[in-house]
Amino acid sequence: MPAFLKKLTAHIYDQWKERLGELCIVLPNRRASVYMKGYLSGIIERTSILPDFFSIEDFVAHCSGRGISDQLGDQFRLYDIHRRLEGERARSIEEFFPYAAWMMSDFNEIDMYLIDQEQLFGYLSDARAMALWNPDGRPLTDFQKRYLGFYRSLKDYYAGLNSMLEKQNQYYQGMAFRSVAGRIEEISALWRWEKVIFAGFNALTPAEQKIIGTLLRTGKAAVFWDADKYYTGQKEQEAGLFLRKHFREMNQDTPLWVGDHFSEDKDIHVIGVPRNIGQVKYAGEIIQKISRREENLDNTALVLADESLLIPLLSSIPGEAGKFNVTMGLALKNAPVFNLLDNILGMMQNAGRFMACRDKSRMAYYFRDIEKVLGHPWSVMLSGDEKAILPVLDEIRTGNRIFIPASVITKLLENNGAKVLAGLFPPTTIRVPEAISLLSQLILSLREKMINLRKKGSYDYATELEYLFRFNKLLQRLDGIVRAFGTISDLKALRMVFRQLSSQQRIPFRGEPLQGLQVMGVLETRTLDFDRVIMLSVNEGTLPAARMPASFIPYDIRQEFGLPTYRHNDAVFGYHFYRLLQRAKEVYLLYDTEAGDLGGGEKSRFIKQLQHEGPAYHKGIRISEKLLTVPPLNLVRPVPVIVEKDAHVMNLLNREAVKGFHPSSLSLFINCPLQFYLTRLLGIVETEEMAETIDARTLGTVAHESLKAILFQYTGKVIGKKEFEVFSRQVDEEVRRQFGLYYHEDDISFGKNYLIVQVTVNMLKQLFEREASWLGQQGLLKILALEKTYFADLDMQPPLPGKVNFRGTIDRIDESSGMVRILDYKTGSVQPGKLKPGSWETLFTDPEFSQAFQLMMYSWLYHRNHPVAESRAGILSLRAPGTGPLMMTPPDSQDFVAEVYRDFEEGLGRLVSDIFDPSKPFIQAEDEKRCRYCNFRDACNRQV
Repeated sequence: MPAFLKKLTAHIYDQWKERLGELCIVLPNRRASVYMKGYLSGIIERTSILPDFFSIEDFVAHCSGRGISDQLGDQFRLYDIHRRLEGERARSIEEFFPYAAWMMSDFNEIDMYLIDQEQLFGYLSDARAMALWNPDGRPLTDFQKRYLGFYRSLKDYYAGLNSMLEKQNQYYQGMAFRSVAGRIEEISALWRWEKVIFAGFNALTPAEQKIIGTLLRTGKAAVFWDADKYYTGQKEQEAGLFLRKHFREMNQDTPLWVGDHFSEDKDIHVIGVPRNIGQVKYAGEIIQKISRREENLDNTALVLADESLLIPLLSSIPGEAGKFNVTMGLALKNAPVFNLLDNILGMMQNAGRFMACRDKSRMAYYFRDIEKVLGHPWSVMLSGDEKAILPVLDEIRTGNRIFIPASVITKLLENNGAKVLAGLFPPTTIRVPEAISLLSQLILSLREKMINLRKKGSYDYATELEYLFRFNKLLQRLDGIVRAFGTISDLKALRMVFRQLSSQQRIPFRGEPLQGLQVMGVLETRTLDFDRVIMLSVNEGTLPAARMPASFIPYDIRQEFGLPTYRHNDAVFGYHFYRLLQRAKEVYLLYDTEAGDLGGGEKSRFIKQLQHEGPAYHKGIRISEKLLTVPPLNLVRPVPVIVEKDAHVMNLLNREAVKGFHPSSLSLFINCPLQFYLTRLLGIVETEEMAETIDARTLGTVAHESLKAILFQYTGKVIGKKEFEVFSRQVDEEVRRQFGLYYHEDDISFGKNYLIVQVTVNMLKQLFEREASWLGQQGLLKILALEKTYFADLDMQPPLPGKVNFRGTIDRIDESSGMVRILDYKTGSVQPGKLKPGSWETLFTDPEFSQAFQLMMYSWLYHRNHPVAESRAGILSLRAPGTGPLMMTPPDSQDFVAEVYRDFEEGLGRLVSDIFDPSKPFIQAEDEKRCRYCNFRDACNRQV
């Protein structure tokens, strides 16, 4: 059975062989005309004038006698109307643009469906008024009044846009269809064509139906349908919904042509594949298999229901496929240069926004924005060498500045040989025309760079140069919009329009549409037929789509006025699906089996219908189904990580014993011996990256250093309540000074960092206020030492080294009411119960008592250096000072007495013996819960 277009071409040539130039052929899209011209060239016997070919949109535009406006320009026109209607209450262009897109969609439908706009807008505003009806007589709020006012003004937007376009001798698309439908007899009287042939249509809008119906009635048109009895002959089949309606309304008892192709044999393979990447990879395998048994792939189509799969798919087409043709085009937003240009606009937008609330005399750029721009591969290429960029990025990451002045970043680039990129960081606020000019200059620089590299033979750069050409045209279009409308006044609006244009415009792929594998979207398949079809993403929610485009017209009013609803959309895509399959002999329908966050993973209802009805309709329709699953990982039980204590490890331990073990290193061993080995002996630490927000560690360091600086002048002195009041007044300045050692003043003066600074200030002030209250009116306190480091040692028996050293730095030692207090500051949480270990074994084996272990060791170190002093140890919680320090209670005792220290020394000796014992290797913690926050969790294969 010949393809529809081939059959149509033969029929037209047979009937109009001598008068082809008197015909006009109207098809659903332009691509179909390429096939028909190809077929004609194969059968025309002598030089002839070809018919005129049009898509339906081009045909109506031709008949209208006016130009067709572009939608983006129409959205700007609607914004002009909005400003005129709303005055000072008008929204910004960024806020209004989504509504403008909805309006244009609604206005096009209103005209294409020949709706009485006055009646519809009145109906719509009345419906909204009823929704806001207050039976209790309460007046409407200002918001409700504006909401209702907007719906009442929709007719003003519609009339205003029509009026503006009339003056410019233009139509928007729906407006052109309404106009042509209303005067088609008058227009057709002036045609030179004898006959207009409409072919391959399905769901005609009322405007299209009126145009075709009028021409049929006057004998100036013929209509050829591409349909099948399988779906036109069954009332319950949604794919034939519109065709049955058109046959009836156009009085076509024997429409041309309705075939019976589903009575032919077909092999249909339904394949469930996990994830999108799985689908494109499996599609590549199918193509490879077909290539090995077929001479060519001229009659093979690879159809994407989800067009976002195009790029990964192109990488999966095997070399055996030979040449292939892509009809879909690639949206500019998917080109690599889009990310670079968009990031530059975002960087400049953020810099201007930050400057408005910071230093208004100079531009400073957000460090993450700089990383995105300079880290882009095309920026590296433009600089000539990644060695020119890496030092700059390293300087940014280690400089600990969140906002970097333009002068600083420019100097860094110039000093490292990347001067060509310095222009991307203007020192003052940049206006919209200047931003467009800057991007245009960047594209020219990239073009020049690529041409030079191509001359050197390094790479062809043909595709990349095409990207640059398209974006250069886009920027010219942007410049024209800015000059024409004048409403893009800031970079935020410019970036929004740039993104919209990049989404709308496509880079066409050049190929041979009549040869080789054809890669296309669902809409591109209209009127085309293939022996073999491979379709991806045949999932419910993708085919058909899950929802209709956004609209101001609700479902019930759409239904009342005959506007399209989701049922219309389902029927349209049902036709596309079955029509593509009707002449195919070999079909592969792939769907994603994996559900996403919001559901999914379900095959399309069209597949289910086909499985249920196809074999019953014709036994030769053979449908197989299989599910491809990802094989489970060969999960081998994690091999325990064990480090034997060989001579090298023992040397590392001896070196640590000389330096001195401190409480935190011993706590690491108690928590996990392997973590102790990796951190303390090998010195492996987590790579520090620049943090834009002050982290907990920096906050703790600043709090400690601030307390030390404020109290240091009173070391060895007695202080009372008045001194604490003095300390409180010093906190603000000292905290900011300490944070200034880590962050630039600009970076702690705004936003979240400013709040963290204030939290730290309030934390220390609250501590001093509480300390003053603890002293009472007559109480005194003596500061003995601050940040004091103490040392002690233990004589150990062989094979341990003869002497093991210990050390610890105590935050504060003071004396109150005759008692020496060893105090440790904590900015984190403190659990009082974890300061009271029930036994010595618990203290030396349970990491949850690490704070108690730290305090006990501090107390022991102090006792070894001051054996006669009576002391206690505790924690001063900066987060919640409460009623005083949280004091530690040693196991089996209420006081720090000599026996307690002897017991601690014995436990400490056993702990160190375990560390040095050659028969006990360093192993992972048995309790995997301890691994939750460990930096080595992944290396140890601990899944927690």
